[in-house]
Amino acid sequence: MRIIKHISFFLVGMAVILVLAFWGFKQNFPGKSIADAVRFRLTSQTGIPFEIQDIELGWSKISTPEIVLRTPKWLAGIPDIRLLILENLEVPFFSIITSGKAKVHGQVHEGAFQISTELLTQKILDLSIDSVQIERVPLFSLVPYTFVSGFLSLSAHIENFNALQQQKTKFPEGTIKGKLKNARIRISGGTALLDLQLPELDLSEVQFEVQLGRSILIKKIELQGSLEGIIEGTIQLNEKHPQMSLIDLNIQVTPSPALKKGISSFSTMLSTFQCGETIKINLKGALNRFNFPTRMKC
Repeated sequence: MRIIKHISFFLVGMAVILVLAFWGFKQNFPGKSIADAVRFRLTSQTGIPFEIQDIELGWSKISTPEIVLRTPKWLAGIPDIRLLILENLEVPFFSIITSGKAKVHGQVHEGAFQISTELLTQKILDLSIDSVQIERVPLFSLVPYTFVSGFLSLSAHIENFNALQQQKTKFPEGTIKGKLKNARIRISGGTALLDLQLPELDLSEVQFEVQLGRSILIKKIELQGSLEGIIEGTIQLNEKHPQMSLIDLNIQVTPSPALKKGISSFSTMLSTFQCGETIKINLKGALNRFNFPTRMKC
C-alpha cells in the first residue's frame, strides 16, 4: 500500500509539473511569429495574399480568429479586396493523436467548412463546406453584370496536395462535387451585353461534379427550377494568361412556361438553337472572347 501511495504521489506530481510547463509555454506561445510564417508560406505558394490573425494555443486545440484571402495580382484589373473570409478556425489535438490527421474547421460566410490532411504525407487534401451564403462572399461580386444568391455545399478531394505545396505543379488534381440550393441568378447587362435585361432565374437546386487538372472536365451541372437541363464540357487552363483559358461547353436547357414568357423578346434568336422546347447550344472560345454559339445536333 505504501508503494502504491508513493507511485500515486509521483504521478500526481508529474501531472502538475506537465500542466505548469504547458501553461508556461501557452503564456509565451509565439502566435504572431507562427501566423506570419504561415502567411508567408501560403502567399508564396499560391500567389494569393493572405492575412492571418495571431495563432492561439489552447488546452485542446490551436486556433485563430480569422484568415482572409485578398485579390491576387494575377487577377489583372480586379480591385484589391477581401475575397474570402474564414472565421473561428480551430485545429483540435484529438484528431491528430487518434488518426494522424490535421483537421481544420471553422465558419465561412454564414456557413461551415472543414479541411483535413495526413500530417506525415500531406499527399491528399479533403475539403468540405456546408450552407455558405454565396451572396455574402465578396468573390462572387466580381462576376460582371451578375447577382447570384443561394446556399452552397460541396466536397473537394485534392490528390496532389503535396506536389502543390512543393510547387511541382500549379494545377490541383481531384474532384469537386456539390450543390447550390435556392439559387437566384440575375443578369443585367451593361454596354458589354447591349443593355439586355434578362428575367431572373429561380433554381431550386443546381448539382455539379467537376474533375480537376490542367484540363478541367465538367462532368455535369444539372439545373432544376425555372430553367432545367444539363451543362457538360471542358476548360483548358492557360497558366500564364488565365483569362485566355479555352472552354468547350454543351448546354441543353428547357425554360419553364413563366421563363419562356419572360424571354419571349428573344424568341427569334433562340429559335435557331431550339430542338423542340429544348435549347441546345455549343459554346467555344477563350474566357475573354467567346466564339458565336452554335446549335448542337437535335
